[in-house]
Amino acid sequence: MKSPPCPRFEKIEQLSRAIPGLDREAIAACVPLLYWHRELDAALEHHYQAYGLSRGRWYVLIQLYKASDEGLTPADLADQTGVTRAAMTGLVDSLVESGHVARGEVGEDRRTYRVRLTPRGTDLIASLLPDHLHRMQGLVQALTPAEREQFVGLVEKLRARLHVFRHD
Repeated sequence: MKSPPCPRFEKIEQLSRAIPGLDREAIAACVPLLYWHRELDAALEHHYQAYGLSRGRWYVLIQLYKASDEGLTPADLADQTGVTRAAMTGLVDSLVESGHVARGEVGEDRRTYRVRLTPRGTDLIASLLPDHLHRMQGLVQALTPAEREQFVGLVEKLRARLHVFRHD
């Protein structure tokens, strides 16, 4: 299914005259990126649900799949997945309940624990990764190798500018 084209906002022209320093072309270039993000986000959510997982659970399982056999602490998982530590507690609890991960104590400090994939969790990710990776491949196959290289460079350039949206 083809997505509708991104709207061209006539309001941008009006705002660019009213707001000093507003670059109409820069704003117009950002709009398709925001629409693509929204559409990709919805497509990925549907994709993970087809696997019977939420995005958060997928991210936790993938991080643990990439980690060593020692696993990761909930704090490490929260940092690597971009969720709060409170949300991570719920994600870990649900994955323990489903049998995909296990908690293991670290040394004598019983307050600290590591989360590890169980064999069931490892098998799940190993069974889903081929399909997931083929879908990733299918997405970027719309680009030539030169366009892919350029795209990655442009994405990295924009990632370096994300601080403009932070309010700290």
